[in-house]
Amino acid sequence: MVIVWPFLLLLAFPALFVRFTILHRHLAVRASLLVSYLTGVCQDIFIAFQQLFLLILFISIFPFAKEYLFWIFAFGSTLLQVHLLVDAILHRKAAIRMEVSFFSLINDARCFWDSAKEKKIWRFFPIALIFLSSPTFTYWNCWEELQELKFQSDWLWTGTLLGIIGAIGHFFLPKKLSYATDQIVFQHELWYVRKLLRFIKRKNDQTDVGYLVQSRFQAQNEKKSNPSSEYPLFKYTQGFSGKKVFNIQVKEDEKPHVIFLFMESFRAKNIGVLGAERGATPHFDRLSKEGILFTDFYANSVRTSRSVVSSLFGIPSDVDASEVAARAKSPFIGIPQLMQEGGYQTSYLHNGPIEFEKQDHFFNLHGYDVVHGKDEMIKAFPKAESSSWGLPDECLMHYATNFLEEKGENPQFLTLFTISNHHPWNLPTHYQPPAFPAEISRIYRKYLNTFHYSDACLGLLVELLREKGLLQSTLLFVLGDHGYPMGEHNNFVEQRYLYEENIRVPLMIYGEGRVTIPKKITTPGSQLDLVPTLMDILGLHGFNHSIGSSLMRKIEEREIFFHNPYVFKNFGCRAGKYKFIYTRISQELELYDLEEDPDEKHNIAPENPILSKELLHSVKDYERLFHNLYAEKRIVPEEESISPSTFSVAQLD
Repeated sequence: MVIVWPFLLLLAFPALFVRFTILHRHLAVRASLLVSYLTGVCQDIFIAFQQLFLLILFISIFPFAKEYLFWIFAFGSTLLQVHLLVDAILHRKAAIRMEVSFFSLINDARCFWDSAKEKKIWRFFPIALIFLSSPTFTYWNCWEELQELKFQSDWLWTGTLLGIIGAIGHFFLPKKLSYATDQIVFQHELWYVRKLLRFIKRKNDQTDVGYLVQSRFQAQNEKKSNPSSEYPLFKYTQGFSGKKVFNIQVKEDEKPHVIFLFMESFRAKNIGVLGAERGATPHFDRLSKEGILFTDFYANSVRTSRSVVSSLFGIPSDVDASEVAARAKSPFIGIPQLMQEGGYQTSYLHNGPIEFEKQDHFFNLHGYDVVHGKDEMIKAFPKAESSSWGLPDECLMHYATNFLEEKGENPQFLTLFTISNHHPWNLPTHYQPPAFPAEISRIYRKYLNTFHYSDACLGLLVELLREKGLLQSTLLFVLGDHGYPMGEHNNFVEQRYLYEENIRVPLMIYGEGRVTIPKKITTPGSQLDLVPTLMDILGLHGFNHSIGSSLMRKIEEREIFFHNPYVFKNFGCRAGKYKFIYTRISQELELYDLEEDPDEKHNIAPENPILSKELLHSVKDYERLFHNLYAEKRIVPEEESISPSTFSVAQLD
C-alpha cells in the first residue's frame, strides 16, 4: 500500500483539480452538493484505481512486456486526460458535458477552430500542459514500485468501495446535479452499462410498433397503402384529399425548379413578421407577404444533421444521441428519391465543409445526383473570405443560381444550407448591419448581425433568380434548420432544452406568380410535414415513410413531436396551445400555455396532472417507437427491393 495511494492521487490530480475549480462552479449550496463532492472524489480516484488494476493485471499476464506497458499505459492515461480536458472546456464554456456521440466529430475538429478562438480556448493551454504531462510524470516516478506490486485484498476492496460510492452518487443524487459533477470517464462507463442493459431489455421488449404507428402517428388526408407489416412506416402515397387551406399554382405537367433553403440557426424569435421584439429579417418579412407563411412551425430536434432527416425524409432523427449524418448508410426514402422519380435532378449545395459529419457520403447515398461544398465553391470564388465553417452565404446564393442557370430547362431540386449564422457569428468585412440595442449582450449582437446578413442573402437569392429569369419557374421553401438560445432560460447552447428559442423556426413557401392569395397559416406544423406538403403541391406519388401531414390541407388538431437527445434528454410535444416537455434524466414534467406564457416561464404541469399525464404517454410512445424502429432497422426495406413491381396491386391499392 506504500505506493498505491500516492500513485492514485497523482493520477487523479487533474480530475480533482477540474472538480474543485470547474465542475462545482455556480451550483447552489445544499446537502446534495456536499454529497456530490464526496461521491465525485471517489469517482476520480476510482478511475485511477481502474488503471492501476489493469496495469497489475497486464504485468502479471505479460511480465516480459513491462517496458512496453509503461508507454502503453502512460499514453492511454494521457488520452483520458485529453478527454477530461475537452469535457472541462465544454462544461466551462457551454455548460454541457462531453458525450459519447461527440466522438464522431473528431475528424471534424478543424471546423471548430473559429468557434474555439471565440471562446478563447487558448486560456486552457497552461492547464492542458499540466494535464498531458501528469500521467507520464506519475508513471515515471512510480514505475519501479508499480512493477513489484501484487494484488492485495485491502486495496482491491478499497478500490471496489470507491466505485460503489461513486455509482451511488450517480444513481441517487439529483440527476441534473450528477450530470454536472460526475467524473466524465466514470459517466461514460455507466453510459455503456446502461446501453448494454437497454440492449438486453430490447430483446424482451413486447412493444407493438405497428400498433403505435396506427394509433398515434398516422398522416392525415393522405391516400396511401402499407405494403409491409414488418416496416410499419413504409407506405406508397397515391395522393391527398381534404379541403385546401392555401393554393400554389402548378400546372399538371409542369415541373418548376424547387429550392429548399435551410437557414442556419434561423429562429422564429427574431423574425419581424412573426412579432419579434428584435426583428432582423426585412427581406424575409417582405417576401412572406407574397407567399405562404407558417407562424407556428417547429424543428423536430436540434443540430443541422437532425433537421436533414426530419425535413427531407419525414421521420424524426434517432432518439439516442448518435449522429445520424455520420451513419451514412441509414436507410431513408423521402424527397430526393421522390423528386428523382418525378424527373428532377437533385443537388445538395453547401458553403461549408461538405465532409463535416460525413455529409458527402450521406447525401450521395440518399438520392442526390450532385453534392457540392466549400471546396467546389472556393474554385468559383477564390477571393472570398473564408472561415473554418465555410464561405459567406452570398457565395452560396451566387453559386446556386449560376448552377441553376447552367442546367437550362432541366427541372432541378436544390437543397441549400447556409452557414454564416453559425457560432462564432463572424460577418464578412464588407457588410454593415444596422445598430442593434447596446443593452443586449455582445454575443447576442453578433448573432443578430449575422442573422441580418443571412436574411440579406435570402433577398440576394431572390434577386439573382429574377435577374436570370428563373424566379417564376422556381418554387422556394425557406426555413430554419433549428433555433438557437441567446440567454433565454439562462442558456446559450442549442443542445440544452426544448424551449421555443431552441426549436421554433420560420417556414415560408414563395413562388412568384404562383401564390394568388398570400396567407398566414397558424396551424402548428413541423419539418416532418415537408415531405407530404411538397408531394401534394407537385402531385407526386411514391414510396416514403413520412409521419407528417400535408400542410396544404386542413388538419385536425394533432400533436407535434420533438426531442433533444443531448444533455438532459428532453422529449416534447405541442398540442394546441400547450407545450409539454419531459426530461428523461430527471423525470421532470413541464407544461406551458403558449398563448398566456409564450416565454415558457410558468410551468403549469402541477396544476394540470391529467393533461400532463396524457402528454407524457404521448412523448413516451414517440420515444419508444423510434428507438425500436432505429434499433431494429425497421424503417424501410433495402433500397433495391423498393419498386411498385415488387408489391402486388392489392398491396398498393
